[in-house]
Amino acid sequence: MGFKEEMKREMRNVKNDVAKEVDKYWLIDFEGHKIEIYNQMLEEILKVDGHIIASHTRKSIWSHLIPYSILAGTFQDENGKSHKVQVKIGGFVRLNITVKVDRQIIMKEVVALEFLPWANKEIIVTYIEKQIKEHQNIMMTDLPDDVFVFDENHPKLAPGLEDQLVTEGVTPFYTKKLLKLFMQQIENPTVQTRKATYEKIKEEKVIGYFYELVELFKQEEKDEQRVQEEAIWLLEHAAHREVVKFAITILGCTDCNNLKERIQMLALHEEFTGVALFALKNGTSNANDAIWQITKTVSGWGKIEALNFLEPDTDEIRLWFLTDGIKNNVMNHHSSLICAEKGKLDIMLHEPVISKEIFIGAGEIILVLLSEVPYRAIDEYEYAGQVLMRYTYHAKQHGSELAHFDILTSIIKYLNEEDETWDERYATNWKPHERRAVQESIEEIAKNPIWEQQKLTTLQYVI
Repeated sequence: MGFKEEMKREMRNVKNDVAKEVDKYWLIDFEGHKIEIYNQMLEEILKVDGHIIASHTRKSIWSHLIPYSILAGTFQDENGKSHKVQVKIGGFVRLNITVKVDRQIIMKEVVALEFLPWANKEIIVTYIEKQIKEHQNIMMTDLPDDVFVFDENHPKLAPGLEDQLVTEGVTPFYTKKLLKLFMQQIENPTVQTRKATYEKIKEEKVIGYFYELVELFKQEEKDEQRVQEEAIWLLEHAAHREVVKFAITILGCTDCNNLKERIQMLALHEEFTGVALFALKNGTSNANDAIWQITKTVSGWGKIEALNFLEPDTDEIRLWFLTDGIKNNVMNHHSSLICAEKGKLDIMLHEPVISKEIFIGAGEIILVLLSEVPYRAIDEYEYAGQVLMRYTYHAKQHGSELAHFDILTSIIKYLNEEDETWDERYATNWKPHERRAVQESIEEIAKNPIWEQQKLTTLQYVI
């Protein structure tokens, strides 16, 4: 999104915030008659007994430079007597309203207009917790602040994807300034200090300064209880997703065992899975069990994040990395390498006999490792040669389906790349004998009559 579009969206959001803050309603009883006053951004309305007797429409928000409006009209009581009603309403910082009936003041009130960034909006954490309480899971991936984040120039993305696309950090000194504001909030928690922190958080994406924030926060002298109190305050008032992420990150820099269950719930929404798992791993004890349950529940970009935090500390988890870790509803190439490494694919394939389940999972991982989108991950895999050598060895026993043929075909194309490429591979993650062993295994597999039965003679032709 260009600067012009960004400014347009920001102005739209500011306008909407102002409109919600000035949207006020008063109801007054006068001798059994119901007097209603509506104050909105571009219109003021005066009603008596349900009938509009006066209104004022503004052509633009700039008409508020003349801050006061006067509404006047008449109504009759049951005896036919006419009464004149006059309302004077307006103001910049405070909304002043005076209501007169027959020149007698029946109401005078001053309402402060604070324009707090969290006011008049749905709280994100409450929205998520309500879903989980009712359904035990996230049913709607929409967030209340979608209306502020997305528009015709910035289409809605899958939860968590936007953070994956951020490649640049924040402006110099931004993180230090933000942390200074937050520390001032901790020392003196008022509406103004909280507003200052909140507004600053909104300026940038947390992912752009996450690591810097964590490192700088470690260096601060702080009262952890007061830190948590203010982080929780932000969490419970946040109507913008970056404020939620900031609050969770700060909580993760403290001992937050007392908030473990709540953080686990927030991790189920994939917009917040990454920061929530950081908080669990960094700020709670025995976190891997909780991370394991979350990893099995999420399925999109949250799962991609979860794979980075989950430790393969049991046989069950290691097997899961090989058989289910790569499966998600986004892009498998984002998780193939980590599944191979954490699932210890090289060790599992070195067994003399493996299960069909492991063979299928290994094949799926290898196929994605061989993919060129966005890069060929297998050339970064330390055990590439060993894994392909052992996979093709086990394919002699298990390879019998079209899917296995596709994997072997991809391996052949990989083997047949130019010598210059192979010189680089021999210097990193391959040995010449491993390449020869893979070729020999595929040649042997190609002679199996089963391929002729499926009319898959391409394999023998390529060799």
